Amino acid sequence: MEMENKKRWNPIPRRSALVTLVLLVAVGVVFSLFSLALSAWEGISWGGNPELFLWNALPVLLLLGLLWLATGQAWLSCLVVGALLFLLTGGNYFKLLFRSEPMLWEDLYHIREGLGMSDQYHVALTPLMIGWIVVIVACTVLLFFLGKGRPKVVPRLIALAAVVAVGAVSFFYVYLDDDRYNALAGDHAQKEVEAYAATGVVYPFLHSVGDYLEAYASYDAAAAQAILSQYEDGVIPEEKKVNLISIQLEAFADLSLYDIDGLSPDVYRGFHALQAESYTGTLITDIFAGGTTETEWAVLTGGNRHGDFAYDTNSVAWYLKSQGYTANGSHPCRDWFYNRLTVNPNLGLDDYLFTDNYYEQFIAEGEDVAYDDVFFPDLEARLTEYFATNEAPLFSFNVTYQGHGPYDTDRVWGSGDYCTGDYQQTTLNALNNYFLHIENTSDWVEQFADYLDTLDEPVVLLLYGDHKPWMGNNGSMYAELGINLDTSTEEGFRNYYSTWYLIWGNQAAKDLLGEDFQGQGPDLSPCFLMNEVFALIGWEGSAYMQAQRETAHTLPVLHTKGWVEENGVLTATPSEEAQARVEEFQNLSSYDRNHFAY
Repeated sequence: MEMENKKRWNPIPRRSALVTLVLLVAVGVVFSLFSLALSAWEGISWGGNPELFLWNALPVLLLLGLLWLATGQAWLSCLVVGALLFLLTGGNYFKLLFRSEPMLWEDLYHIREGLGMSDQYHVALTPLMIGWIVVIVACTVLLFFLGKGRPKVVPRLIALAAVVAVGAVSFFYVYLDDDRYNALAGDHAQKEVEAYAATGVVYPFLHSVGDYLEAYASYDAAAAQAILSQYEDGVIPEEKKVNLISIQLEAFADLSLYDIDGLSPDVYRGFHALQAESYTGTLITDIFAGGTTETEWAVLTGGNRHGDFAYDTNSVAWYLKSQGYTANGSHPCRDWFYNRLTVNPNLGLDDYLFTDNYYEQFIAEGEDVAYDDVFFPDLEARLTEYFATNEAPLFSFNVTYQGHGPYDTDRVWGSGDYCTGDYQQTTLNALNNYFLHIENTSDWVEQFADYLDTLDEPVVLLLYGDHKPWMGNNGSMYAELGINLDTSTEEGFRNYYSTWYLIWGNQAAKDLLGEDFQGQGPDLSPCFLMNEVFALIGWEGSAYMQAQRETAHTLPVLHTKGWVEENGVLTATPSEEAQARVEEFQNLSSYDRNHFAY
């Protein structure tokens, strides 16, 4: 009798699979609403569109169901899915805030780097985020006590199969459908960051999987092979074997090109002096305020789409080693950052120097990086030793750290005289801290060139900036400086993505090659930069470099966002002929990346 009374007075059948299912659906809807509430960017949002809500909520509901059916624990499903969705949404929120870029599928490959850099930015949870965390915890507790139901074995297996089937069908026929995505993005479809904000978080994130697969996985091997078979690796004559030193300067941009009030001419004095005696031009990078390796790897490989380089991959370094060169380099930062410890040897760079295996001897215990006052004098010393003890010509590929953002907005670390314009104090602080780094680097590169000019060994020096510096959340400081960053316009696109490059030769190289290494070079994408260097030196290069040369001449800027420079005009709507050449280049690049030649 007592047992019957307990059953009669239990108002909630905790072991009912139907009740648990209803609770999970309710949780999925609530989580999706929180995610969508945090997806807006600069006034652009999903706007309450029911179809967009469906495509953002469906993966959440399917994953909740999948984990529940697989584990039988609704509370665990709630906790795991809630945490994953919170991290995805939060990652998108802060990436938009700091870099004005959305969270894409390919960013998952750089989670460690993102976490490593997060302590340098002010990452503060919003009240809505805190409320969401409370809701996740509350829902998990609720399901722990009230969501103990689950289907019996056979219905459970059928339900699991159904969830997987619905997930697979919707992924291929909904989330990878460009036409549907563009239609739902509406007027914002042409600009990635706006399209993302206009369609939510989960839906555009899954859509980005298709872009990733298209960019990195598929290519016509036979067509690429037919093109490459027309070329053979060029042989570098002994009389043209000059040493090649490449230095990528972190976040070094020439902001003196803009009308910045109160900017001291001394900031870029050394850099401009070196530019005046170099072959120099504009580099249109594929990144803004971060993603250093995108430029780095484009220069090394001659491609602008990169995988994980988990195996030996063709590069300039491998080609030069096949010609008798030593190929090495340095980056005064931790070796795990962007997995360079593994990647660099696979790109042909041997004995690469990092903080972990070398620079830690020069810096305080516990520090992660060495700055230019260590990097440049040490490079000079190592080059002097190398040339005194080695017969093989040298290719040295280096990446600096000094200049890395963010820049302190609360105080000025130097004199404060680098910029004295009429700007907010926080902006002035950041500018002066950035220009402190830039003036120092500017002087070091000038001094380094002077050192190279004392050598009897012929040396060609390649210098370039990897991306524009971070200047406030959503580019706020650029806006205050009056610098247009609207990438839907040519001016804004150039301002957002452009840096510079210079190619300089010491006197021994000039005498040997009969080249003065001076003049104005074309606008270039980083993937074509080494081709320009080789042309000045008089090297044919690898078969791949020769095959891409015609593209480099006709479309010297070939951007991952779809822009090209065609007939001297930078455009987001290339002609059919140009688009066909772009596709041919990407196909050739994919083949080269997947067929190691050395």
